[in-house]
Amino acid sequence: MKLSELAELIRWDLRVNRGASFDRLRAMLLVIEIRIEQYLYHKTKHHSRLPRVLYCLARFLGSAFQWFLCHSNVPGSVSIGRGLRLPHPQNIIIGYRTEIGEFCTLYQNVSIVWNGFEPTLPSRPRIGDQVLLGAGVIVLGDISIGSYSLIGAGTVVTQSIPDFSRVTGGHPCISTRFPSTGAAIPGSERHIRDPYSIWS
Repeated sequence: MKLSELAELIRWDLRVNRGASFDRLRAMLLVIEIRIEQYLYHKTKHHSRLPRVLYCLARFLGSAFQWFLCHSNVPGSVSIGRGLRLPHPQNIIIGYRTEIGEFCTLYQNVSIVWNGFEPTLPSRPRIGDQVLLGAGVIVLGDISIGSYSLIGAGTVVTQSIPDFSRVTGGHPCISTRFPSTGAAIPGSERHIRDPYSIWS
């Protein structure tokens, strides 16, 4: 990851999280810290011991910052596309090496985690582009959530979900969600004014 790529990711994150509220301020601070950790992780993952020690120190300080800011834990080893939106950024837990696509929205109390202590490569939770995870969603295990999907509040997802799905309830009920020709383009002014318009 180059510094220009880091700046571009932060620019998009700040754009989709802008607003005059305490939650928006916490969201912006959280995504900036996450992006800096990602940058340090990518710069040090193939290097000698000293750079890795520096990353571990950054991870420790970042963990403390995230915890005191909003009781969240998102390591720099997570891959997150541009435009991550966090309307209420508290209690968000994302496991090591999770992949999250572009323009995703994560509400409070979301957990994306493994179902074991030592995940085998290359298995990992994967979230597609333009996915909304409602409050209290738990994504558990080596599964994929397809792009353009909406996962309702309180849902526990333990199986892979195809693109264009709507998943609701304590016991997931998967139904097809047809793409709309009226949906906003991710990152457009319409999307910025109405974050839900990319799923319309």
